[in-house]
Amino acid sequence: MLKKYISILLVILSILLIIAFTLQPGSASAALAMHFVNVIAKVNNKLNHTTADWYAFYILVRKFAHSVEYLLMGVASSFFLVWGKKRPFLLAVVFCAVVSICDQLSKIVVPGREFDITDIPFDVMGYLIGILFVYVARHEWHKFKLR
Repeated sequence: MLKKYISILLVILSILLIIAFTLQPGSASAALAMHFVNVIAKVNNKLNHTTADWYAFYILVRKFAHSVEYLLMGVASSFFLVWGKKRPFLLAVVFCAVVSICDQLSKIVVPGREFDITDIPFDVMGYLIGILFVYVARHEWHKFKLR
């Protein structure tokens, strides 16, 4: 029973994380992405003694941030939906897809943010990897217990 409550808490926390990032104004979101780009650029400059055009990398950082937050959502929702359900991983996919679309739609009302259809494939990639991770881990755990 404790595991179920922990999994519910993880789902709630992952949703709150997504909401927190979604409700950031566009300028705050851009500044956060630039922080990561600058850190990586400094490391690159020290290692390679080169500079590069970082705009394309900035876009990738922003897109892959979606994958990271939805990977967490995929893992959390998979754990939550495993208990007593048939096809829990299909339910996790549907749940994450609904959250992803709601996330994109809610950006319409946030200053400096907009619905961006190109974010959705990165959301999908993240939650599918998270769900697949839980599926494989669960399968391996059952095999281990049978030994």
